[in-house]
Amino acid sequence: MKISYSVEDRRRAVAEYRRVQSVTKAVRNLGYPARRTLYDWLRYGTARRKSQRTHLLEGNRRYPWQLKLQAVEFFQAGYRPKEIQDVLDLTTFAIVYDWVRRFRTSGEWGLMTKRERDQHRDLPTRAALEASLPDDPDTLRKLAAQALVDKAVLEQELSLVKKDDSVTVGELTNRQKSQIVDALRSRLPLPMLLATIGLSSSSFYYQRKAAAAPDKYASLRKHIVATAKASHFTYGYRRIWWSLRHAGMTVSEKVVRRLMAEDRIPVHGSKNKRKWTSYRGELTPAPPNLVQRNFHAKAPCQLWLTDITEFSAADGKLYLSAMIDCFDGKVVGVKTGRNPVMELAEDTLEQALTAHPEATQTPLVVHSDRGGHYRSRGWIRRTQAAGITRSMSKKGCSPDNAACEGFFGRLKNEMYYDRRWTTCDALEAAIHAYIEFYNTTRIKDSLGGYSIQAYRVLNQLEPELS
Repeated sequence: MKISYSVEDRRRAVAEYRRVQSVTKAVRNLGYPARRTLYDWLRYGTARRKSQRTHLLEGNRRYPWQLKLQAVEFFQAGYRPKEIQDVLDLTTFAIVYDWVRRFRTSGEWGLMTKRERDQHRDLPTRAALEASLPDDPDTLRKLAAQALVDKAVLEQELSLVKKDDSVTVGELTNRQKSQIVDALRSRLPLPMLLATIGLSSSSFYYQRKAAAAPDKYASLRKHIVATAKASHFTYGYRRIWWSLRHAGMTVSEKVVRRLMAEDRIPVHGSKNKRKWTSYRGELTPAPPNLVQRNFHAKAPCQLWLTDITEFSAADGKLYLSAMIDCFDGKVVGVKTGRNPVMELAEDTLEQALTAHPEATQTPLVVHSDRGGHYRSRGWIRRTQAAGITRSMSKKGCSPDNAACEGFFGRLKNEMYYDRRWTTCDALEAAIHAYIEFYNTTRIKDSLGGYSIQAYRVLNQLEPELS
């Protein structure tokens, strides 16, 4: 005979166990319940729950079938039963497994009590579904065959989606549909496959013929890969298109973009990193901002921008100081060091003036941020000796030096991020190699698809290198 215990009986039994610390003694002292029952009260009553109530000790709870259905939907969406227990405030997470099993067997009908079923007679049941099937064996075989085809096609579509994130189930191209049909036609009837996936026979055979034909872009693909490797995978499709155009190849930008996507050619992108600052306070009076975010110059050596940025490797940090000519973006001076000392900026200026002595013969403005390197007495003395006019951004306003910040951003996107740098020596060599590539080879859209060196040679600003 099944015995029903009140909430007070359950609480008294648990309290007696806690007093004597023995299930056998507690049952002997009280005369109830069975030891297995008390074990259940203790185990489920101390399980993890959303609130600190002892759910089992409060009596059995009944859940509406709508809540059970919601728990099943959470489970199918990937939630764990214990998470569902917390969200829906269930007495135990184990009951979710039972609801899922009943739903898979009988659908919503299996989640209902007898009273709920009487109130929802309009819902379909498994028995009603089976009764609606035809009795004719031939018709049943046709339905089973069609179900097998539908299942196989859907599995192939899902497999295609896993291989390519750009593929969407239900929105396949004729080429993708043809690939699925071709993979299944050896074990399933072709007419049924074509009807299920929505592809005409003429389109299927056309796609097969097109797939078997030689790739008309085979040679172009090789040039694209070679150009991408030469740029250290820093070129997007536009710069690769410019390179192909300079090599005498006429091709659409869209074709280059599509081929790069098909061949999965990587293009290094940016990552959010902690920004290092060289600001050390108002050490000396700041000159006015003469540039006002107009980073254009009509000729070389009229306006230079400078700044310092930080890099990290496994064995330490590296600092880069660069001087940029606003005429075409050329890096006219560059220095690297393991510490952000004042000499880093001063040596960069000396290198730029040595490589471009004509800068001291023309009115030159050097614009910087308000970092301590450009407020030191050594920097001020060197700029005055060279007849350079100083210009400074506002405090903490990076757009005032955006062209130099943009160069650092491109450098880090194209050669620093997405790579593991084990030593500062390797990182330093890579930075100098990239800057050499940037000045001599890298294509710039703003220069009509020419590199900085080619643009200066074309405009007779520099002699052509042999």
